[in-house]
Amino acid sequence: MTVYGGFPGVQVTTAGGGITAIEIGSEEKVVLFGRGGSGSAAVNTPTQIQARREADVAFGEDSELSNSMKLALANGANISYLYGVQVEELGAGGDIDTEQDTPTESYSGTTADVLTNTPIVEEEGYLAVRDVIDDVEMTVNLVYEESVPSPGDSNTINLNPFTGDWTADSSSDYDFFYSHLDWSAAFNAADNVVNEDETGLYVALTESEQVASTLSGKTTELRDEFQLVNGLAGAMPNSTETENLGEPTERDYAGFDTASYEDLIDNDSQFLASAVRFEDSVETALGSIGGLFGGADITEPIYNDTINTGGNNLEVQFNRTDAQNMRGANVIPLRQAGAVRVKGNLSTSTETDWERDFWRRRIVDRVILIGKTIGDAIIGRINDEETRAAAERSITVELQSLANDRLIKDNVEGEQNFFVDVYESSTDPDEVKIDIGVTPQGIVKRVDETITINT
Repeated sequence: MTVYGGFPGVQVTTAGGGITAIEIGSEEKVVLFGRGGSGSAAVNTPTQIQARREADVAFGEDSELSNSMKLALANGANISYLYGVQVEELGAGGDIDTEQDTPTESYSGTTADVLTNTPIVEEEGYLAVRDVIDDVEMTVNLVYEESVPSPGDSNTINLNPFTGDWTADSSSDYDFFYSHLDWSAAFNAADNVVNEDETGLYVALTESEQVASTLSGKTTELRDEFQLVNGLAGAMPNSTETENLGEPTERDYAGFDTASYEDLIDNDSQFLASAVRFEDSVETALGSIGGLFGGADITEPIYNDTINTGGNNLEVQFNRTDAQNMRGANVIPLRQAGAVRVKGNLSTSTETDWERDFWRRRIVDRVILIGKTIGDAIIGRINDEETRAAAERSITVELQSLANDRLIKDNVEGEQNFFVDVYESSTDPDEVKIDIGVTPQGIVKRVDETITINT
């Protein structure tokens, strides 16, 4: 049987010039990136806590990042491997005075344009627009369609907070006051959290496709260094829904037209979930999903699992068709029927040679590290058949153990499901090549039922 350790990644023990032990880690380092408050943690600094209550101290009481850290722990994240990074907030800040404050940016003689820094902070009091010519503060409606509609009222601007696209009711000069987060700097600040030969999960607490794309690039960069990080973010809303709160009050919120949803993220180490936003809030269930993904045992497929949302309901309630539409777009849907369930696990990859879901991604990552760490262990030894055969045996034993644990398919007569070849390079006598092939097991995602009556 495989020896699983309480750590992320794979560890190889050597003694006397040989490999004596191999342990495969069942843990993931989980790093949450998000907006904090007035806590003790510095911005762009990976910070750990020793207890749930310390989340408020580090990241600010009832802040998005603090609440998400607590949700991650409630869903299984190991506190020893959980980190929070408070993303630096730039721009106008709160309590904006459009007559006295310096605008974040200005536009002249136009009806529509695109903000430079997105996504913007959606919190009330952190966004304002002034018509400079008419000397009036504008009403700002947040909308979520890709093509921002023109407002029907005077002195009004419609603005998509994720893309920055805006449209005013008339042409004028406009001063915009808003805040935004420096996500790239925060991702870069965590480069040394997940070490070489370790596995981890970066969770960006946002539904911005732009941020998800940046995160996708970061995970690819780290994985090239054998820091095997996967990324998780929310899928970006694409419609504006309206809730009638009783005449004459209505409330607009971020929704989804699942039949037309699409995004440009395509990476088998990047995962999107939807609809993650909590009811009447800009906070999300991403901390809960991150805790589930990071805390589940390597032998536990993550599909149809329930998550603890801290008593929060989801803003958008997907039906069966909505969930199917989002899975078809390579997005993990959430559904709520009392409990909230994670109804998928596919990555954003469009590759079709093997199904790139979170279950298989974790298994393949361990296989990558088994080969890599055993390869590292023979560096400095004589490049002869004895050394190469020992490495091949060690890898084969680990793969057979994974097959015995039903994580990869075993070899059977007439069907080779895994193989290992370790051999000397034909062009460099100082180089050893390792070829590994595996077939991860699948998991039950659908049941096709046929009922025959009166047979």
